[in-house]
Amino acid sequence: MATDLEKPGYGYATEQHEAKNVYSDVDSQDGYVEEFTPAEQKKIIHRIDRRLVTTVGLMYCISLMDRTNLAAAAIAGMTKELKLNVVNPPRYSIITLVFFISYILFQPPSTVLCKKIGPRIYLSAITLLWGICMIGMGFSNSWSTLAGLRVLLGVLEAGFFPGCVYLLSTWYVRYDMGKR
Repeated sequence: MATDLEKPGYGYATEQHEAKNVYSDVDSQDGYVEEFTPAEQKKIIHRIDRRLVTTVGLMYCISLMDRTNLAAAAIAGMTKELKLNVVNPPRYSIITLVFFISYILFQPPSTVLCKKIGPRIYLSAITLLWGICMIGMGFSNSWSTLAGLRVLLGVLEAGFFPGCVYLLSTWYVRYDMGKR
């Protein structure tokens, strides 16, 4: 014979609600306890939107500036100073290309590393490191140094987009991700 605890409709959340009366409402359909009212949930989500989405958006803007920074520097005279006009080997093309090669090759390992370390620490670390790398690009004296820094920048930025998606997925359900 089944006891009351083994019957359908009796669960941990229902017993806890009856025993302690701590929570405001129990959803009888699935047995989960609702701690916040819908109005409170909306305020919490809005606060997360304001902080998290704004920060990730700002970081993405900085990332985009880093990627397009090379063309602006070339127009400003970098091609003359670093002798990038040489046709054999095509130095400017190599500097542009090495970023994308390292970006593509290191994106899968960066995604795994982000999941192991955690998106909060991982994103802040790669953002700090690629900022240092960008400052180093301003002080480079040869095209080979600049190419090496572009490889490093590609490695660092490879984990940024997957890290942002992973960070947002830890805060939002799947159906809310498209709204952000």
